[in-house]
Amino acid sequence: MKLNIPEPVSGGLMLGYRCNAACGHCMYACGPDWEEGWITPDDLEAVLSALAGRILPAPGGARSVSLNHGLHITGGEPFLNFQLLCGAVEAAAGKGIPSLFVETNGFWCADDARAREKLALLKELGLRGVLISVNPFYLEYVPFERTERAVRLSRELFGDNTMVYQMEYYRLFRELGVRGRVPFREYLSRIQDREGFLRQVEFFPMGRAPYFLEQTGMPYPLAPPDLLLDLPCAPPFLRRWHNHFDHLGNYIPGYCGGISLGDCRDLDRLLREGVDARRRPVLGFLGRGDLRGLLDFARERGYRGRDMYYGKCHLCVDIRRHLSGRGDFEELTPLAS
Repeated sequence: MKLNIPEPVSGGLMLGYRCNAACGHCMYACGPDWEEGWITPDDLEAVLSALAGRILPAPGGARSVSLNHGLHITGGEPFLNFQLLCGAVEAAAGKGIPSLFVETNGFWCADDARAREKLALLKELGLRGVLISVNPFYLEYVPFERTERAVRLSRELFGDNTMVYQMEYYRLFRELGVRGRVPFREYLSRIQDREGFLRQVEFFPMGRAPYFLEQTGMPYPLAPPDLLLDLPCAPPFLRRWHNHFDHLGNYIPGYCGGISLGDCRDLDRLLREGVDARRRPVLGFLGRGDLRGLLDFARERGYRGRDMYYGKCHLCVDIRRHLSGRGDFEELTPLAS
């Protein structure tokens, strides 16, 4: 069976998985324990060349930005390797890739002068905008004063092309008068709606997130597997918009860390030939929307499962974690450190 791979029109270039934070919600299990590996100059050139001409601009045009349009440069945390980030921005802009922005948690914004200097240089090299990540998970690692500085200076240099994700948390932290870093459990003790705060904003129980929920005992809806198997993936597993391309050359479907559609450095060939689902059975099941089949496949290989899951993504991740240690599944990569 051949699985056709969608041609990407937007997404994120991951310079590496290394991050100053190990957030409990991270879809890609990024953190400081990942090896130092970053994208090589040759691979950077290959991936950007493959994406050039395919990435579409945001609705406001090539000089504007939007969360699900254009190309964002991300990680891990891309500002951990600022020289590489500058090179990636310059190379992407040089290839005419539209709506180019960087995603960051703002940890590097320790003072106005140096932070402004970095942002100004990136803008000069062709960066169109900035996305600053804000939520209680980052708050454990990044002093909120640095987050506020990142937002203020980005607005100063990039104006309306500054995005805050998620703005609800940014406003709440300011209302609470948050200063410094706040351990996650302490944050929970400071809010009134402990049981509902994750459901009030966009939260995906995938990657590291379901295991963080389990370890911390946080209240979050659970369901038995039979109620999840026939639900559609939301967002879709195979889609053209907002996919990711990591420093190892993996074409990652959407937010589904730990699974690869193939080599994005040779995108033309991947799109032309597709994927042989017999050689990559996990992709075959997920591409057909057959999570029930994937569950049966995993049970034949010793997967005992759980009585309850934090949603369909949790079930899928848990199955793939089991299979990754029980066979040569080329599509299950990279493995979190």
